[in-house]
Amino acid sequence: MNKKIIINKFGGAIMGDARLLALAADRVKEQYKDGSSPIVVVSALKGVTDELISILYNLKQQMKDNGNRHYPDELIKLFMKDAKDRHFAMMSALNLSGAYKDSLTVKFTEIFNELEEDLGVIRKFGLLDVFQAKILAYGERLASWLFSHLLESRGVTSVRIGEEAGIATDSVFLDANIFFDKSSLNVCKFLKDEERVPVVAGFIGKNEDGQITVLGRGGSDTTACFLGAAMKAESVILWKEVDGVLSADPKIVPSAKTVPYISYEEAEESGKVICDKAIQYLKMFSLKGIAASLTNPSIRTEIGPRTEAEKGVKIISSKKDLTLVIITDEGVKEYGFLYQISKIFTNHKVNMALIRNTRDRLYIVVENNGGSDKVSASLDELKQFHFGLEVMQVSMVTVIGNLDFGAANTFNDTLCSLCPNAPIGGFPYKDCVRLEAVVKNEELEIVIRGFHKVFIART
Repeated sequence: MNKKIIINKFGGAIMGDARLLALAADRVKEQYKDGSSPIVVVSALKGVTDELISILYNLKQQMKDNGNRHYPDELIKLFMKDAKDRHFAMMSALNLSGAYKDSLTVKFTEIFNELEEDLGVIRKFGLLDVFQAKILAYGERLASWLFSHLLESRGVTSVRIGEEAGIATDSVFLDANIFFDKSSLNVCKFLKDEERVPVVAGFIGKNEDGQITVLGRGGSDTTACFLGAAMKAESVILWKEVDGVLSADPKIVPSAKTVPYISYEEAEESGKVICDKAIQYLKMFSLKGIAASLTNPSIRTEIGPRTEAEKGVKIISSKKDLTLVIITDEGVKEYGFLYQISKIFTNHKVNMALIRNTRDRLYIVVENNGGSDKVSASLDELKQFHFGLEVMQVSMVTVIGNLDFGAANTFNDTLCSLCPNAPIGGFPYKDCVRLEAVVKNEELEIVIRGFHKVFIART
C-alpha cells in the first residue's frame, strides 16, 4: 500500500532548542502513527553554520596576515571545544536513554575527529572551495544523527541519511545546483522505505566526482522541496517556531497575524518564508508548501498557486543595512549608462536591491552585507566620473500581495503622509506582487506600522 508522503523540514532555531526539538520528534511520530510516510530534513543547530563560516574566515585572515599557512592550533582548538560543548549539551538536554546516548556519543566523537582532521587539511592546502564545502556540511551531518537517535529513543524506527542520499549537483561547491532527473532516480530508490523514517541531512549534495557540495544559504529548504518534488509528496511542511507566516514583524507590530495563504510568487518576493531555489520546486511541480507552527500545527500558512480570490496586501516586510546611491547627470537615460554604472557594483560583488531612474537621476539601492569595504570601493570608483553623487544609509519597506493600481495609489498616499521626504516611493505595474519604498532608517518602524494599519488591520 502506498502511504502518503510528507516532507518535514526543521530549521536551526528548532534544532537548537531542546524543548522544540523534542516537540519536532513528536510531530513526526504522530504522522508515522497515523499511517503516513514522513521524511525529515534537518538544518544544523542554530548558529553552527555561522560558526563554521567564522572559523573558515578567521583561518583565511590569519593566512593573509601571516603570509603563510602555519596557523596557531589554538584557533582550531577553541572552535572544536565550543562545537563539541554545544552538541553534547543538546544531547544531555534531550535525556536520551543509555543505549541511544552511548551510540550518539560514539557517532559525535567520530564526526568531530573527522572535522578536526579536515580543518588540518585546510591548514595545509588552503581555503579551496572544495574543502570549505566539506567543512560547512558538518553542521547538518551532526544534526541528522541527533534527530535520528531522538526518533529511535521515542520508538520510531529511523534511518539517518547524509551525503549518500544521492543528491547529484554541479561543482559550484558553495552554491551548488541540483541535477533533478539524476537525483530523483537516486533518492526514490534510497528513500522509499515505508518501515523506517528517513532523516536527511539538508544542505548537502555531491558532484560527479563524489565530492561534497553545499546548496547555499537556505539549502535545507532546497533539499526539502526537491525531495517533495522527487518523491511526489503530498506536502512539504516547513516547521516554524513562530505562528506560520506573519503579516509583519511582531516586534514592530504586536498585532501582526498569521497569513492563511500566500502564492508561490508572494513567498518568493517576501524573501523570508523560503529561499529562492526551494520555491522553484514548489512552483514547477505545483507542490503544496506549508509553514506551520510547531507548537500549534493548526496555525499555518499554505503556499500554493496564485488565485484571483486572494487579492490584497498580505505581508509588510523590510530590509535594513542598505545604501542609497543617487546619481545626477543628463546622460542617465542614454543607452549604456545604466550598464556602465551597474557593472561597477557587480565587479565589486555588491548586490543591487533596487534601481529606479527619472529624467536626470538614477537611484540605486545596494546591500551592505557583502561588506562595507566593497561598497566603499564601488563608490570610490564612481567618484572618478564627473556627475552629481549623493549617498545615504536607508531601509526598504515592501508590501506583498496580489496587488492592483488601487493598492499602489494607497501605498504612495500613505507613504507621503508618514514621511513626505521618502527618497523612493512605490512604482506600480500590471499584476504586481510587491511595492517598495526606500525610507530613512529612523522612519522604518513608523512606516511599517502605518502600512500595516492601512492595508491589513482594517481587513
